[in-house]
Amino acid sequence: MVVGPPARPTSSPLPSRRSFLRGALVGVPAAAVAASGAAALAGCGGDPIDDDAERLSSAPPGRIPVGVSGDADLLNGALAAEHLQVAAYTSGLPLLDPPALLDAERFLQQERRHVERLQQLIAGVGATPVGARPSYDFGLPGTAADVLRILHDVEQETIAVYVQIVPRLADPVLRATAASIAAVEAEHDAVLLQRLGRWPVPTAFVTGGR
Repeated sequence: MVVGPPARPTSSPLPSRRSFLRGALVGVPAAAVAASGAAALAGCGGDPIDDDAERLSSAPPGRIPVGVSGDADLLNGALAAEHLQVAAYTSGLPLLDPPALLDAERFLQQERRHVERLQQLIAGVGATPVGARPSYDFGLPGTAADVLRILHDVEQETIAVYVQIVPRLADPVLRATAASIAAVEAEHDAVLLQRLGRWPVPTAFVTGGR
C-alpha cells in the first residue's frame, strides 16, 4: 500500500511491523533512533508549551541549552516516524468505514500537527527538519482490519521511538513536548486495539514496538 488509492488484493502478505520504521528512518542520524537497553518515558505529565520553538530560537548566542544539536537529531528521528504515520493514515482511509474512519481521520489531523510542531522545534534550534519519503510501501491490505493492524503496528513503532528519545533529550521543554506526543500516540493505539476487538490497554507500561 502506498500513499494514494490503496490496492485491494488480499493475497500479498503484509510487511512485518518492524520493517516500517526501518525503511522510514533511512538517512536519519543514528543517534536519533539508537535503541537503549532500558529506555523509559521521562518527564511525563507536562503540557506541551506553545512557544518552546520561539524560546529556543531567540536565545542569545551561548545561551541555547547544552545538547541542543543532539536534541535536533533525536527530534528528527521522531519526525521521520510522524511522516510515516501521516502516510499510513492517509493511504488507509479509503478502506475504512465509520466509526473507524472517523477515528482515523481525527488521528491523521493530530499526526499532521505533530509533524508541524516537530518541524518548528527542529528549525527553532537551527537544524533542518527531515522530509517525508516520496512513498511508503505498506503492502496490499484488502480489508479494514488489515488497515487497522498496519496502523496499530506503525503506532507501536512510533511509540518505541519516543520511548527511546525522550530520556536523551537535553532540553526539558523538548522532553515534555515529546513525552506529550508519545502519550497521544498511546491513546491512538488504544483506540485501534479496541477497533480490532482487543483489550485497549494490554500492558501496565507503554513501551511500543511489540
